[in-house]
Amino acid sequence: MSIIKELQIISNDHTMSLDTKLRNLLAVGTKILGLETGIVSNIRGDQYSILSVVTPDDSILVNSFFALPDTYCADVVNAQSHIAYHDINCEPGASHPCFAKYTLKSYLAAPVNVSGEFFGTVNFSSLTSRQKPFTSIEVDYLLLLATWIGNELERQQVMENLHVQKAILAERNLLLSQVTNLAGVGTWELNLDTQALSWSGALKRMLHMHGEKTLKPEDATNLIADDAQRKDYIERFAHMIKTGKDFVYELEVRTDAGEPRWLESRAHPIIENGRCTKVIGATMDITQTYLDKAVLKHKSELAENALKTRSEFLDKISHEIRTPIHGVLGMLEVLMGTSLNTKQFELASNASKSADSLLKIVNDILDFSNIDAGDIPFEEAATDLALTIEEQVPMFARLAKQKGLELNVNTENLKGKVFKADKLRLGQILLNLLNNAMKFTKEGNVTVETNCIRYGKGRYQVKIVVTDTGIGISEQQQKIIFSPFMQVENSAQRGYGGTGLGLSLVSKIAEHYQGKIGVSSHLGVGSRFTVTLMLDDATTGVDIGKTYASRNDYTPTRQELSRLKALIVEDNEINQLVIKEQLKEIGLPSELATNGKEGVEKVKRSLTEKSPYAVIFMDCHMPVMDGLEATRHIRALGEQAEHIPIIALTANVLTDDKEKCLKSGMNDFISKPVGVSRLKECVFRHLSSQMQNNVSALKDPA
Repeated sequence: MSIIKELQIISNDHTMSLDTKLRNLLAVGTKILGLETGIVSNIRGDQYSILSVVTPDDSILVNSFFALPDTYCADVVNAQSHIAYHDINCEPGASHPCFAKYTLKSYLAAPVNVSGEFFGTVNFSSLTSRQKPFTSIEVDYLLLLATWIGNELERQQVMENLHVQKAILAERNLLLSQVTNLAGVGTWELNLDTQALSWSGALKRMLHMHGEKTLKPEDATNLIADDAQRKDYIERFAHMIKTGKDFVYELEVRTDAGEPRWLESRAHPIIENGRCTKVIGATMDITQTYLDKAVLKHKSELAENALKTRSEFLDKISHEIRTPIHGVLGMLEVLMGTSLNTKQFELASNASKSADSLLKIVNDILDFSNIDAGDIPFEEAATDLALTIEEQVPMFARLAKQKGLELNVNTENLKGKVFKADKLRLGQILLNLLNNAMKFTKEGNVTVETNCIRYGKGRYQVKIVVTDTGIGISEQQQKIIFSPFMQVENSAQRGYGGTGLGLSLVSKIAEHYQGKIGVSSHLGVGSRFTVTLMLDDATTGVDIGKTYASRNDYTPTRQELSRLKALIVEDNEINQLVIKEQLKEIGLPSELATNGKEGVEKVKRSLTEKSPYAVIFMDCHMPVMDGLEATRHIRALGEQAEHIPIIALTANVLTDDKEKCLKSGMNDFISKPVGVSRLKECVFRHLSSQMQNNVSALKDPA
């Protein structure tokens, strides 16, 4: 039986639970690969947990937890791709933490994506080494199995969400029924053939009407207080009858007792044999809600005005103070350059330091007020964060030496990476954190650690961690230190000065980069501040991709997609199947070519037949003719061929590989394995301009 057939049998067996399916899929994998242990893992941060497992002796339990760095799957996370170690002694070497802890000697693993997001891994291992490396077919099977497992997990999530939504809906229906009874929601019905109008007792009580009163449609509309609103209500009601669409309207009425009330009227047309014969509705008294909204709106406007006034005041006062401070500093600098005796120089030096401190306070206030008001533009440019941090070190190293502290800074994890960010703002983060660490530490050490984790294409999560052995912060004070103008106030921390704005500034900058700041501290032990930032890679390939992404503001419909066709140029049969099925799920028909030469011929034929491909997915490494050469041949076919989006679909992920693809004439680069969500985003990004042009042509044929 073929591998795909076995996978289909397992996946299509609706009597199997998800756990059984996963175990059966792993069992197939261990049999095909000749490795005795198979695992499906879930990875969150640095924690690795067992979702499903197959072992010869059941020595590993489901829901067991391990530290991710102690596993080979840490290599999968770092590479964002599969790994294949047929002999650990050869690669990655016996020094790997996983070998030292678990003595595994062969390992094959691939990432599992669920709903386009990284979920964990599927991996197979053995306590013995293999004689030969894993074959491409075995690796392809692993990737197919990873996709299959991801689809099963995604299907399970969808089913669970459906059950949850069903339960929520049932609960809401019950609640609505209770509210209708308890809150006095009134119901009504209008027969369009006889013009008979019936109101519930609750609705009549709501409008102070006698329970036996008979009503006509005009009696109901005459309750509307405003003539213009009455006319609008009647017109919209008639439109609802014509279109068959539900109707919701808020209106002010006068009850039979002359009391003004605000009502929300909801109407639903009943369609029989193509025409509306009846309208049913519900009416709720929203007078209190309407009044509350008015009060809330007024309070919100007051709060916004107060915030604006505060920011404007801080901005103005900061600028006003800055000018004389610069004058003071300038004069002190001139004075210290003259002939002064030792005492005079000491006094002038102290005055200069005080002016510097005052200027820093003013700068903090100005920066905070501007960032808080959204007035400071972030100058996004290519920034070497490691270098930015290291440039701050000498100043603090001197301060540490004066205080007898040990300063350790580690930026190894950031080496070689350039991010798109504001260098000045990132420098402010470290400046404020190190200033605080040095200020509150009398003895011991201050440490700066950095970390960098890839989060999708061209996206990184960067961490900056500053640890000190200072006086620490109480648990209560940790809750307020990131609020503006808030300072710690116990006896040990008094006398250190400052505005209480430094950490607020750091928090604001981190928020701009979709990050945050956190603290862990104990009194008398020290503090650890962790800043997390989401930063974009500043390499050329990512910038090109983001340029395309910025144009993607049109989403094609499945009907529009069905009139197009894609070409998949791929020599691997399993990859052909996977990509073709993914495009099918997106709604885009596709054709296959098994090598670059065949792909070029198909493009030629499509142009001759005046049915060109809308997009081409091109593998890079193929027999007969590779993807780079095929792309160059296609671009040489003429002007129409020059505008067909060609997307590199390959397992290569290095920047040099991306550059080669782009230089050959390709438009974009997407690395394998790729999930449907990521593939869909890529397809829509490149098709959107075509769709927009078509729409524009229809609107303006001239």
